[in-house]
Amino acid sequence: MFKRIFLDTNVFLDCLLAREPSWRAAAKILDMAAKNEVSAFTSSVSFCNIAYILNKLEKARIVENDLQFLLNIVQIVPNTAQMLGQALIEPLPDYEDSVQYVSALKAECNYLITSNKKHFRHCKILVMSTAEFAGF
Repeated sequence: MFKRIFLDTNVFLDCLLAREPSWRAAAKILDMAAKNEVSAFTSSVSFCNIAYILNKLEKARIVENDLQFLLNIVQIVPNTAQMLGQALIEPLPDYEDSVQYVSALKAECNYLITSNKKHFRHCKILVMSTAEFAGF
């Protein structure tokens, strides 16, 4: 079965900002997406958060190149009012993580990949760390 993976915001930030200890695993996963070895998804909320954080932290870099690269390898799940409402009733401790989870369900992903698994308990899809999914 072709793997449909949902990438949490922190996966992208770990890779693009070379954040330890997860950046190598995150880079491998993005490489898998670039090579069409997996079908990768993220939410429109994630994409906006990534753009905001990169622009805020990386003033010397050309952030638009990173964002365009991501748009070329990851499918964006648009967040609807219905999805945002569903996220309100999910049993996750953080609303933004609930939005991510609902987005992963909407995209019919097999896996939700994150650097923070403890925020995604009681999910109906398999939650894996970047290291677990990348085989590190």
